[in-house]
Amino acid sequence: MAITLDTIVNKVFKVVKNGYDNNEVEAFLDEILEEMENREAETEKLKAQVAALTKELDQAKAQLAARPAQAVAPVQTAADRHNTESFELVLSKAKGAYEEIVAAADVRAEEIVSKANEEAAGIRANAQAQIADLTDKLAALRKQTSDYYASLKKIVDAQTASMDQIKKLL
Repeated sequence: MAITLDTIVNKVFKVVKNGYDNNEVEAFLDEILEEMENREAETEKLKAQVAALTKELDQAKAQLAARPAQAVAPVQTAADRHNTESFELVLSKAKGAYEEIVAAADVRAEEIVSKANEEAAGIRANAQAQIADLTDKLAALRKQTSDYYASLKKIVDAQTASMDQIKKLL
């Protein structure tokens, strides 16, 4: 399941006795949400820059292709070559930065998901241990109740028998 900003905002955890502090969990999720929002905004900004630079490059290529062929090859000045090379270098760096940011965001998201899964597994294991402990205590109390009932029944039966003998004697 892909984790989105909406997933984080709408996530609801079960409240359990002796569980994690709900405010602390919510504060942590707020931090994750803020980080993901910042990265998403940065990613969108870089996508827009790449799109704008790509469009500008395509327009420049189209303009060059649309020029009528001249009998004499146009002379490209050093400044023109430098501008073209600079533009392509900037475009290349922007694409590289975009890819790095996306990769870093993916890694960070995986770390967050992994940590959340580990914490959830810990909570689950703790809850299962508590359930097992309470189940054992309940079984012990049931046995103790059964033993007490059996002992009390013996006493009542013995008292009843004694009363019956006393009645016979009178």
